[in-house]
Amino acid sequence: MTKQDRQKVIILGVLLAVLASVVVMVVRMNDTPATTTAAVQVPETSKISVNPPSDASLRKDLLDKPDTGQQIGKRNIFEYRQVPPPPPPEPPRGSRTTRFEPNAGGIGSVPGNFPPPTVQPPLPPQIPLKYVGYLTVDSPGGGFVAVLSDDSRHYSVTTGEVLMGRYRVLTISDKIVDVEDLEYKRRQSLPIVK
Repeated sequence: MTKQDRQKVIILGVLLAVLASVVVMVVRMNDTPATTTAAVQVPETSKISVNPPSDASLRKDLLDKPDTGQQIGKRNIFEYRQVPPPPPPEPPRGSRTTRFEPNAGGIGSVPGNFPPPTVQPPLPPQIPLKYVGYLTVDSPGGGFVAVLSDDSRHYSVTTGEVLMGRYRVLTISDKIVDVEDLEYKRRQSLPIVK
């Protein structure tokens, strides 16, 4: 027998050993169907816990239905399920209750009901400009020319000028430019960006 033949026999023997161990494991797993993993309920005892129950415990009462022997491992207990809302509480017997009817005479016409909450309008958006610099004018009137920028362009503006048809420059100083948003009638001071 040559050296190559001996190596082939050794490899064949190792492969047969691995195959035999896999077959033994499969047979053992199929022979014991009663050893499936199942939840075991321990009867409650009257032990007093030193630690109070935490909010991080599993709530088995919130699961829709208990697992049967055929469904063990099939359900995901961490899957989100919407719990139906509880039924409204019934009024005490003998008390007189009224229901709010929206068109029954206006707000406050039915005792015990409150007007709907008022919704605040959204705040107007910030002015999307930055004060990046200024130029001084060497003339008898003096003054400043402000350099404002948005994300894509730079603008040179003077006092009273309307920028982009929406923003009016009110005052210019070496530290702040006051701008009015003509659409929302709102003023904003833009400090110089260092």
